[in-house]
Amino acid sequence: MEPEPLTFDSPEGDPVTWEVEAEPWHDPFERRLTLVVQGVKLVQRRVPRAAGRDREHLYDLLENEARMGARLLTRLRRAYPPELPRLLGYSLDEEEPFVLLSDYRGEPVSRYFGALLINDQRALQVSLLRAVRILSACGIVHRRIEPATVRWDGSAVQLTDLSHAALAGTRRLRMGRPPYACPAQREGTGLTATSDDLWSAGMVIYRTVTGREITGLPDLSATPALQPLNDVFSGSPPSPQEVLARLRTPDPMQSIPVEQDLALEEGRAAFDRARAARREPVAVPESPTRVHPVAEEEEDGRALPWWARWAPLAVLIVLLVVLWAVTR
Repeated sequence: MEPEPLTFDSPEGDPVTWEVEAEPWHDPFERRLTLVVQGVKLVQRRVPRAAGRDREHLYDLLENEARMGARLLTRLRRAYPPELPRLLGYSLDEEEPFVLLSDYRGEPVSRYFGALLINDQRALQVSLLRAVRILSACGIVHRRIEPATVRWDGSAVQLTDLSHAALAGTRRLRMGRPPYACPAQREGTGLTATSDDLWSAGMVIYRTVTGREITGLPDLSATPALQPLNDVFSGSPPSPQEVLARLRTPDPMQSIPVEQDLALEEGRAAFDRARAARREPVAVPESPTRVHPVAEEEEDGRALPWWARWAPLAVLIVLLVVLWAVTR
């Protein structure tokens, strides 16, 4: 592997160049990088040119991943949890845009279906529910918690892929498939909520612990380790904190301060402004050296005629002339 420069913007919006060694592309959307000096492993997620040409929505998903990653950094800057991916930077204004993340931990949980020991079964539940709880404290709903986005390293999970995440309380979009997406999310009704992620996490836990395929609502009665989840698929699901309490685990937000980093907030705001500017380009005047004034508009949106724009000034001039004549 030959070293190559990698230029991108930091989460704060500052330009950065690192020298990296890149592994061959086995996945056109993702590759592993190594920092030449430190030897640190990274993950680069991108939109290939050909894929973006055929599916423009992929650019939106990549931008959303950068936006949600920046939001987590602003909220969790002093105690970033291992259960969530960490954004290191992004470059979104090139032919093949990308986001840069800290290296993944562990392997997809699909490799452990039905193979976890009792202690690991509990640790998996605790760790995944911690991830859901931390996301909820940051106002984020992941929306795609499924075996492909949950990794296990033998002691804790890592929840990956924030490209479909949304802010809690926004309108649900129809997405996902059973059994991992809850009915309301599949139907696109109501507003996004942490209960969406709790449903998905419960399904992933059931599938991993039991190894059984899921058809309809899972039967938890035969698996004592899963009793804390007995109502997460009901019409009135508990909060992640309640389920963690059943597992005799404290709320992680008691030890993780959620706050705002002003520099990161400004970087995120600059990111949003840049995205909005790119989506709504301003027309360039025919003569670049001449600025054309923008016409004032009436309430109905039509441009005012020239005489209406100058009438107030003309009236003011007449009044001044009359006042001057009277006072002489």
